[in-house]
Amino acid sequence: MTHNQQNQNILELSVADLFKQDQYIIPIYQRNYAWGESEVEQLLQDILDSAKRDNTTHTAYYIGSLVVYRRENSTFETIDGQQRHTTLGIILSVLKNEFSLPLNDVTRINLGFDSRHKSNETLRSLFNGNSQDNEERTIRSAYQVVKRFFVNEKNSVTLFKDFLLKNVKILRVIVPKDTDLNHYFEIMNNRGEQLEKHEVLKARLMDSLDTEDQRLTFAKTWDACADMNRYVQLAYSPKVRVDLFGEKWNRCPQNFQELERLTEKTITNKGASVLADIIEQRCYHNNSAPNNNEGTGTFSSIINFSNFLLHVLRVTTKKDVPLDDKRLLDTFADADYKPDPESFLVALLKCRMLFDRYILKRENDEDWSLKKIRPYQNKNVTFSYVNSVTDESQNAQLVMLLSMFHVSFPALVYKHWLNAALNYLYEKTESKISKDGNQYLLFFLDGTDYLSFMEKLSDRFFFGRFGVLESKSPIDYFKLTFHNPKLPTNLDLSYLQQGTAVQNFIFNRLDYLLWKNLKANGLKQSEGKFDLNYVNKRLNGFSFTFRTSVEHYFPQNPLGSEPMSVSATLPDGVDSFGNLCLISRSDNSKLSNYLPIAKKEHYEKATTVESLKQVFMMSYADWGIDSVENIKDHEEMMIKILCQKESSLNTKSPL
Repeated sequence: MTHNQQNQNILELSVADLFKQDQYIIPIYQRNYAWGESEVEQLLQDILDSAKRDNTTHTAYYIGSLVVYRRENSTFETIDGQQRHTTLGIILSVLKNEFSLPLNDVTRINLGFDSRHKSNETLRSLFNGNSQDNEERTIRSAYQVVKRFFVNEKNSVTLFKDFLLKNVKILRVIVPKDTDLNHYFEIMNNRGEQLEKHEVLKARLMDSLDTEDQRLTFAKTWDACADMNRYVQLAYSPKVRVDLFGEKWNRCPQNFQELERLTEKTITNKGASVLADIIEQRCYHNNSAPNNNEGTGTFSSIINFSNFLLHVLRVTTKKDVPLDDKRLLDTFADADYKPDPESFLVALLKCRMLFDRYILKRENDEDWSLKKIRPYQNKNVTFSYVNSVTDESQNAQLVMLLSMFHVSFPALVYKHWLNAALNYLYEKTESKISKDGNQYLLFFLDGTDYLSFMEKLSDRFFFGRFGVLESKSPIDYFKLTFHNPKLPTNLDLSYLQQGTAVQNFIFNRLDYLLWKNLKANGLKQSEGKFDLNYVNKRLNGFSFTFRTSVEHYFPQNPLGSEPMSVSATLPDGVDSFGNLCLISRSDNSKLSNYLPIAKKEHYEKATTVESLKQVFMMSYADWGIDSVENIKDHEEMMIKILCQKESSLNTKSPL
């Protein structure tokens, strides 16, 4: 649709056209820019996936709408879409400044803010390749996320840029002049809940079942699995849990027929259902009276149900199913992946029980948790939560390792580690015969084997993505998960020479290995100039959190000191890997230009530890332009630990 067509208020714009035309203003009633790493990475990955699929067909990829109001001075006031618009501007800034790519005559950022001077200046300085001390940290952090993404996808940057500017489309919708903007904005942000994709998928799969009992069984099991924030056994009446899950709640039926027979006891409402009814009703609810003595606990899942369905599909098909839940319906309709509804449902229940027992959760919104549910024969307390692995130290190590993976890959589309873990657990589940001759699946896990698998997966991800490869390209995550590719034995040190674009996973893996070595007393004072006592005193305060900001411990623009220069000892100067650590965006914002001694004083007052690498840096007696040999000492030690695995590794820079 163009300006000459009938409806002048709806216009399809390419990203290039969006930034070459007009001026947009974010009004005061809008919130600040708030997208974090997961939202930015998801947008980047969605566009890159589309570019790789459609780069020869020139297919348009729509990323939503931009709802605006035309002011008297002909600028557009943005009502809905500012997060997406701002992120696109940040992406263009990275492509222009970090990769020197032409932007098809895009010469400016045409987005401003009514009363946020700091945000205005940050957007413009980023686009113009400048750095300023007083920056909007959320915008600057998003810039670093984009930069790290492209560093990891450096072979696809030009393809991404061309597709973004020409094929990525946004619909600009202009509201009428007499619109009450405050009221319209309130409506836009309080929209009614729409039917979710997984509910539509449920209806489609049920439509192919033959009988009402089959559909009711399917619906009951599906809905039990769909509530990701409670253990699946609790979706059923206490009277039937033993029949379904065994006396220890650690097994489930192996086929749909047995599941149907056992589920009949849980269903109290039967009536004719057609596809339209299923969609209208949204879902079947458990009509069994709850046990008032049951406290279900406060757990939150690390993924949503739509994403979980894609994990199950990938595990059962062993094919490279995309983990993008926005494509859920298309993926399940694809002939390469389309499952048999009965078999898929049984696999769904099996995977959900494995997920509950052996995959990380948030407990009480503050702690990482790895627990399974255990029943009691008690009228007052029917169950409790206990460690998933009997050995307490193993369970604690698994919590640390799984949380390391989770915070390293916050976007759902990147949860390849979770899929690898779920596939491992799925294949380890044993088939047993019950006393009445029925087959069931028994869940029992050897903690040592699980821990070994996850640590080897960390090695695979690290050396498979950052090692020296014959093709000079990283190994695909799916191959690392489902195949056994030959891994390089060298670390390509260029991945550590990216300054603030060094990947989060590198820092998180390093912190895990530091934690593991310290817990096992595997580090000796003789290995470096650090203070081991200082480090050990702070070890128990460490846990993995969502850190997204790579900080220079000695700052780029130090307050009260000369900047650090490039030298023979530190060829990368302030950007040396030894001088970097991963911390939270808020702490980086507060402390970015402070000297190390001031940062150390700040962190010593804290009760928690964000970065063990940073703790090691703080333990040195001196850190700065007069002690660059300490930074070099720390860097060499960190690289040695980063490359720890079962085989002996050469960490020299590749030829």
